[in-house]
Amino acid sequence: MYRPDLFSRILNLRLWRHWPYLACAAILFLIVGQVHGSGAWYRVRSGDTISHIAQKYRVSQESIINANRIRNDRRLYIDKKIFIPNANPILKTDGLWYQVRRGDTVSEIAVSHKTTVGKLVLANNLQSADHLPAGQKILIPDQSSIHFRNPMKIPLVMTSKYGYRNHPISRMRKFHHGIDFRARKGTRTYACRDGKVVRAGWDPGYGNIVVIEHSGGYKTAYGHLSIIYVKVGQKVKKGHVLALTGNSGYSTGPHLHFEIRRYNKSVDPRRYIKLGS
Repeated sequence: MYRPDLFSRILNLRLWRHWPYLACAAILFLIVGQVHGSGAWYRVRSGDTISHIAQKYRVSQESIINANRIRNDRRLYIDKKIFIPNANPILKTDGLWYQVRRGDTVSEIAVSHKTTVGKLVLANNLQSADHLPAGQKILIPDQSSIHFRNPMKIPLVMTSKYGYRNHPISRMRKFHHGIDFRARKGTRTYACRDGKVVRAGWDPGYGNIVVIEHSGGYKTAYGHLSIIYVKVGQKVKKGHVLALTGNSGYSTGPHLHFEIRRYNKSVDPRRYIKLGS
């Protein structure tokens, strides 16, 4: 005999047993809908860190960790896709990073880099084209032909800048033709642009050194290396692993000495690459 009251009790009991799963599914649906509403997907590459990815897209590390429920921020799986909430698509634009100097104006920067004020304002989401604080870094768009990637994937911490300095060993005042970056021995060093290896070997001052020749009269040099993976005459692509950092040559400790040269004359690398703390 059919008893509606008994059937209702059984149905309610089954729903009661499964309500935690239904509640979790509903909450997850809401979270996913909110987190993935605006942003970009990124495929993890070898050497990537949460800090590096966050810096690249101008978002906080916490936002990436929370959006992807990452339990160990030191362990990322290569080729895994992670979601970057509120990612800034501007950073996907190839270009040149320029550090604003005291007295610079947007108009002057645009003229010197052969671009327009409108493009600078749009590329950097500038609130005002009249005032730029000294030290701010802005992206110069449409400069892909002279764009350099960073020589390491770790945040670049400068330990000795470009220009005159007291040499750490001789104590004499000499011109430093590159930048020294903090790096543990064995850190991977990458080609900053496509090019051809024109030097790979030993130098009394630089120690183990690699020099890459690029188009446009540019060269990049990587010094005090421990192990070199390339040879003279080899063609390399931007991002190719060249060597491992070390303490070879005239050096006081493990680091990377990095130079950019234009027509065999050194230039300040800070005009072309992005430093990170």
